[in-house]
Amino acid sequence: MMITETEIISYISQQLYQRVEQMKEQRGLNSIADAVNVILEDYFGLDSSQATTSETLTNMVEDLKGEVTDLKRQVTQLQQNFTSDRPNQSSHTNSEGELLTRKQLAKRLGVEETAIERHETDGKEFVEWSKSKDPERISWRYAGANLFRRI
Repeated sequence: MMITETEIISYISQQLYQRVEQMKEQRGLNSIADAVNVILEDYFGLDSSQATTSETLTNMVEDLKGEVTDLKRQVTQLQQNFTSDRPNQSSHTNSEGELLTRKQLAKRLGVEETAIERHETDGKEFVEWSKSKDPERISWRYAGANLFRRI
């Protein structure tokens, strides 16, 4: 349904204007014209969904565009954070603070994953145990989330 608009120019008392302005603020309307439309719709018993102005629709679309843009930015940021927080699965450089998965560490130590799983939360004992199994005598510590950090 196409909505056409007609302009009405009127002079009202300052008291009425203040009440219309107050109503506009209370209902979160965009303009005095929107507030007057609501008042007239109420008075004449019209369904306000039929009387939505093109300006209101345009404002709603613009608000939604802004929200979508913001959501896209947030998703991009989350993806970047997720990517930077993940250990490099193909990295086998033995740099300080290197992270390995349980599977990668099991392969490095030459043991089954279940052996690591049994020992991973033993603290200092795990550090010594992993060092005794590591081909370069490097110690490893459980870092949580099935990840192990070189120490």
